[in-house]
Amino acid sequence: MSLSKSGYLTLFVGIILLVASIFFTSDWGLTAWMILFIISLILCTVGIIMLIVHLVRQIKEDKARKTQ
Repeated sequence: MSLSKSGYLTLFVGIILLVASIFFTSDWGLTAWMILFIISLILCTVGIIMLIVHLVRQIKEDKARKTQ
């Protein structure tokens, strides 16, 4: 069982942006920081949801294959 690469990629980009928003934006304005932080949280959430959906589909396929 392998999970989707697009889910991993989305989660990875979200994590990188989250780390950047926490550690590397000390001299940015509050609005710019909030925008980057919210975008990174959205990307992390979307990546996790994509991985969960793909995992559930694989479990259903394996279960259907075993019952045949």
